[in-house]
Amino acid sequence: MNAEFVNYNLSFSIYLGAVLFLISSLHLYPAVALWDARLLLVLHPPLRRWVKTFQILWHLGRTPFTILCLLVATLFNLQSGVQTAIVFALIASIEWGVKRTLQRARPFTVLPNVEMGQPCQPQDASFPSGDAMRIWFMALALPTTFGLPLFIGVGACLLALTVSLGRVALGVHFPLDVLAGAGLGILGAGILQLMLANLQFAIL
Repeated sequence: MNAEFVNYNLSFSIYLGAVLFLISSLHLYPAVALWDARLLLVLHPPLRRWVKTFQILWHLGRTPFTILCLLVATLFNLQSGVQTAIVFALIASIEWGVKRTLQRARPFTVLPNVEMGQPCQPQDASFPSGDAMRIWFMALALPTTFGLPLFIGVGACLLALTVSLGRVALGVHFPLDVLAGAGLGILGAGILQLMLANLQFAIL
């Protein structure tokens, strides 16, 4: 397997993440924002049936859990762990900057039929979802960076999907917020793997 082939496949993750984020940014158009709100109103009631489960899984998308994962990764492999932390800091900075700039309101504050079910009420803006960004980055970056078995990677992605659905179930994000957060996480994981692959081939 040559460097060009590896870079091509890793570049796909970068492009996919960027495209998902850009598509989600279309909520700035009122017609798209209306569609996004309608989709939320369709998804929110049935997902609320598992609100207790989503409240437990909510902790996996939070910053403290992510920092814990990064610390463990750094102890396991210092170089890879530090690189993972650097890329995470990059996408987290993008997420924070976009939130501060766009200031999209949370759905439970603007839609009367949406219940806020998160244990702790969020105080920041809605777009993009930081929880979705963190869980997707961890789910994709850690298994591939540290060579974990395939079933762990698949399980991590299924967990990331469940946590992402929980953001809608708990009434704290519109669907496009979650898609944007997932896109940022995928983008970050792709950047990390591309960095590691180029470093490996440079050494070889």
